[in-house]
Amino acid sequence: MSNTSLTPELVKITSELANAFAQSQKVVSARARIGLFYQNPEATDLFRKVSEYGETLRNKHMEGMPPSEEELSKFDQLRAAVVENELCKGFLESRQLLDDMLQVVNQYLCLAIEKGAAPSDEEVADAMNQQMSACSCGPILAIGSTMSTTASTSATLCCTTPTI
Repeated sequence: MSNTSLTPELVKITSELANAFAQSQKVVSARARIGLFYQNPEATDLFRKVSEYGETLRNKHMEGMPPSEEELSKFDQLRAAVVENELCKGFLESRQLLDDMLQVVNQYLCLAIEKGAAPSDEEVADAMNQQMSACSCGPILAIGSTMSTTASTSATLCCTTPTI
């Protein structure tokens, strides 16, 4: 490996961790569900449409213009279609699972660097809970999330809501 910031021992440990993740049943299953999604043009097109429309609403919000009830209703209809589509749902759940796994590993590493020793499970959980409560943007409008709002509520778009 040409990355000189890692010692050979860290490269070996990192490689072992990467292999363990790649071979874990959760990751294998998630990759399979993601693959099925990408093989279906109807599902990917639906997902692209809601992603683009969500980005349009996010940009509008960031420019200080709240989305109209009609725009929120249209987004909610698109979002519902994505959530009801089994391939889209599988893709979203799988991506969330992989993102969550990576976030936990990253939190362990960050806390280990800060403390100079491996953190406890409780310290990692506390740190992750603090991160989740750090956004003060208000309700989140997101795809496939229990935090999503409906068109009948006064919704704002979170500045940290990831592109779906």
